[in-house]
Amino acid sequence: MRNCFLTAIASALAASMAPAAAQQTTPALQALDDATPGTLINDPSALDWAIHGKDQTSKIIQSPEIPGGGAAIQFAVARTGSNIYDSGANAPITAPIRSGADVAALFWARTVQSGASDGKGRIGVRFQQNVEPYAGFGDGTLVIEKEWKQYQISGRADRSFAKGQAVLAFQLAGGKQVIEIGQTIIVSGAKSILSKDGPAPIDLHPKLIGKGKPITSYATQSWPLYGSGATSKKVPAKEVPGGQAVQFTLSAAGTSPHDIGLSIPLNETVNSGDTLIVAVLARTVSAATADGKGRLGLRLQKNEAPYPGFGDATLPVGPNWGLYQLKTQARMDLEVGKSVISVHLAGAQQVIEIGQVYVLNASSLTTMGTAEPK
Repeated sequence: MRNCFLTAIASALAASMAPAAAQQTTPALQALDDATPGTLINDPSALDWAIHGKDQTSKIIQSPEIPGGGAAIQFAVARTGSNIYDSGANAPITAPIRSGADVAALFWARTVQSGASDGKGRIGVRFQQNVEPYAGFGDGTLVIEKEWKQYQISGRADRSFAKGQAVLAFQLAGGKQVIEIGQTIIVSGAKSILSKDGPAPIDLHPKLIGKGKPITSYATQSWPLYGSGATSKKVPAKEVPGGQAVQFTLSAAGTSPHDIGLSIPLNETVNSGDTLIVAVLARTVSAATADGKGRLGLRLQKNEAPYPGFGDATLPVGPNWGLYQLKTQARMDLEVGKSVISVHLAGAQQVIEIGQVYVLNASSLTTMGTAEPK
């Protein structure tokens, strides 16, 4: 019911949706504030965002077919940046944020064009201070579908932000792409804006908090499966953030473990010498192995022939959900848009479930090796 109500209010805001509308309290904005959890801390009827980056162009587009107010900003990013934040846009937050407050954002977006192999765009999103050193929280990278959809992130403020100094930062340089972002709603004092029948924000696994900066998207399970002889389907999994996992069934082991697997893009540049943590939340349903455990291969690599890489490891995966971790040191530079964490599944005839795949850059950590789940 709340989703329908929010949609109705969005329609009421359509008349004021504009490139640079001054914020004012209107009946529609008040109704939206009353309908959402927490307190509304931005003006969803305005698109007066600060846009930056030399490799992107932008323009306002308006059409009755655009959900959430009939207007959006189209961003054309000419090339992948050295960092995902090299091009972007900042949606202003109009109220102070206190330390410890839960903050959530909901926005409409779609991908028009993308140079990625799956044809989908990538947007990094975070709440941040709009002055140096641009401190922030709630970092996430979202995979944007080709049709208009709502996306949501949330986070808990680790510091206070004065009025006028906070923004919702959209980071767009994760690939060559054309992306459109529309109406955006930001609230303080709530972990989620959508009701339970909408998409929920997915948090970083608690065991990884503070261990490094995430450089892959863990807010999605839209992982392209390559190779033949395997099937996949989504299954419920209460132990996994977001409540579901992907189950992979392999009818036979491959000639090589990498014959079947997943290639998940890295969203930030890795420099040679950086310390990386790879973590996979997984469990084995069945496996034709001597110990009954599944086999999960991991490798960080460039995503073009001859596929040079490092950090090769094969982890035995038990029947209970566990966070399987690999710590390794980069032996080469890995560029955004050209590098992946490769998850190899063909090491055994098996049925294995994966909940999340994380890569964190933890350059301050130096202990090397692999580990069973802790």
